[in-house]
Amino acid sequence: VAWAFLVGLIVQVFLISLYVFNRSDVSAANAHVGLGWLLHLAPLLILPLAFFSRAGRAHWLWALALAIVVFIVPILAVMRDSSTVAAALHPVGAMVAFAISFVVATNSLRALRQDTESVTAHL
Repeated sequence: VAWAFLVGLIVQVFLISLYVFNRSDVSAANAHVGLGWLLHLAPLLILPLAFFSRAGRAHWLWALALAIVVFIVPILAVMRDSSTVAAALHPVGAMVAFAISFVVATNSLRALRQDTESVTAHL
């Protein structure tokens, strides 16, 4: 799930890039917005999975940080009419979310490898 979320963030950047380089492609901007709100909810699935995994407390705390950042990022974009400065933090927050998402995804892979190694060690 964490890796799928990371891929979703990459698709987000691709969609907004399509719009930035071709302003007439409004469908790309609309897809960016729609996917963004969907990704906004994804950490609600990642968070309990991280909590109940055997990856440790640090993994769960990274997932919690991801949930908080990802919750805030689309709200910053919505604030563009009332606060340009807050809206300008939207791409910054997205970069932070990408970095945290990468940590969560690699931690989940590391936990999976450790779990697999412990199973094979008992055989």
